Amino acid sequence: MNRPSLYSIDIWTHWENGILSFLIEALGELSKVAIPTDDENTITDSLHKTVLTIKFKRDKITFGSIVRQTQNQPIYAVGVSENETSLRKKPDLLWVFNDENATTPEKSQRYFTIECKCLSTEEKDKDYVEKGVSRFILNDWGYGRNEKSGAMIGYIKQYDAGKHYICINKHNSINNYPTIIESSKLNAISKYIQSIEIREFEPKEFTLYHLWTCI
Repeated sequence: MNRPSLYSIDIWTHWENGILSFLIEALGELSKVAIPTDDENTITDSLHKTVLTIKFKRDKITFGSIVRQTQNQPIYAVGVSENETSLRKKPDLLWVFNDENATTPEKSQRYFTIECKCLSTEEKDKDYVEKGVSRFILNDWGYGRNEKSGAMIGYIKQYDAGKHYICINKHNSINNYPTIIESSKLNAISKYIQSIEIREFEPKEFTLYHLWTCI
């Protein structure tokens, strides 16, 4: 009996939940350690290493591959022109899966895109939206193209999540982007959900998860 394809929404949700679980655990570990820098690339390097460590300890090495700063991948879809500008962009992290039961070659690899930003000042909150959220909406960035969901990580360096929540939603409103809605808070991790229906590329409907913690 063939296993169901990852392209099925139920299977994708299974993988999505697994990825978010790894990210939440890794962020929880990072929140216990003082990282004396506001450089988001340095912190993301630590996040990447922590995820790999947790995967190893959980005996989940085969649970896809999390890749650091690799370019957007072509989708190879019949009748769809690739956006060359988008292909040169580099999300902070890509979680890559192989789908052995894909019905076409272009569906044989799947990508969960993760972008990371520091949250400290109002200017950084503005960047979170205009240099973060926008990348999952604008065609020239194309983050999460051909997929149903992705994630943003917020490293809180000053103030609390509530202050950043208000400011970031203000900038979402200015840019006509949907509001992020608080979903849950588990120990040091705040989780939010943003339901997007205004993307410049397919699929138009997209769920962007937001995970924030103090680093």
